[in-house]
Amino acid sequence: MNRKIGILSVYNHNYGSILQAYALQQVLENMGHDTEILVYKKTNYVSQAARLLYYPLLKATAKRVWKDIYCKFFHRDIYGGVLAGRETAFCEFIRKNMHFSETYIGRSALIRACDNYDCFVLGSDQVWNPMNLGGDYYTMTFIGSEKKKVTYAPSFGVARIPKNQEKKTKQYLERIDFISVREPEGQKIVADLTGRTAEVVVDPTLLVDREFWDLRKGGRLISDSYILCYFISPNPSYRKFSENLRKKTGLKIVSIPHVDEFVRADVGYADYEPTEIGPFQFINLIANAAYVCTDSFHGSVFSAIYERTFFTFTRYQNDEKDSTNSRLYSFLKMTGLEDRLFRPDQPLQDRDFISMEFSSAKERMEGCRRRSMDYLEHALKDER
Repeated sequence: MNRKIGILSVYNHNYGSILQAYALQQVLENMGHDTEILVYKKTNYVSQAARLLYYPLLKATAKRVWKDIYCKFFHRDIYGGVLAGRETAFCEFIRKNMHFSETYIGRSALIRACDNYDCFVLGSDQVWNPMNLGGDYYTMTFIGSEKKKVTYAPSFGVARIPKNQEKKTKQYLERIDFISVREPEGQKIVADLTGRTAEVVVDPTLLVDREFWDLRKGGRLISDSYILCYFISPNPSYRKFSENLRKKTGLKIVSIPHVDEFVRADVGYADYEPTEIGPFQFINLIANAAYVCTDSFHGSVFSAIYERTFFTFTRYQNDEKDSTNSRLYSFLKMTGLEDRLFRPDQPLQDRDFISMEFSSAKERMEGCRRRSMDYLEHALKDER
């Protein structure tokens, strides 16, 4: 049965966010469904302002704002080059490749819009991160009980829910008809709060195969062999590790810098910082790299898809309660690639940068993909 599906998903100008939303929409449409990613503009400004009292959200917002202000006045080359080019590329990608609803302004309009859809799918990424709870959107609480609610690979992004959010989190989880999550930590959170067993499924970027991305990534962007560096953490030791790899291999460093914030360690360490790198170009740079150094979940995912020799670092130094390290650990365990998790001070051994063997990881990813598709097909077919 084909359905009109409303998708709730993050589509920030972030490579992982955009690509997971795009992949999920493509999968649902390839199954024969008509889909729209909901566009919702909140009007409860007091509630939105109160969300900033949640420290991790305040910190992340401040970093993004400071990046734009600082670069505009003190690094106009970065502001008008890498940052402006990336913004243009993201806008163009979204315009050409994704399908959205009309803009629903205010919660009342959002509630009325539910009549336009047969069911709803909550997409992946960190939609259930505690910093999003105050928005009360990814909770799906605006959707009536008569409409089917399905989640596909949402992540809490953390290993534990703050104590003061447990009651509300339990309430919204209990209203959802079919629950899947992206990592075992999320499965444990759901079980602890509701007693339900959530399916653990792959991120939507893994729900399609390598050939799907091959058709979209385009021709090689950089002719020379290179090391791709995609770091989100400001930790300068990650850049130092990459420089050591450059010395070992003689290859140049290509960097995608200043993703969430202005990072001083990004200035001057790379040999090349290409501009106008959109989501498909991001995949292209990973697919054609000799080596990939990253602290990104999706950087690691696409490195595995394209069987690149990669070095992954945790974005957070400690597994504090607001850390997003758990999803990275889960992916590496699922693929059997735990040995690709490095410390920045770890000496490089010859065995570390020889070509990796991916046959076992490929087989594991394919098995997880099949099980994940089975979950999604069953959830959308079931008549409740």
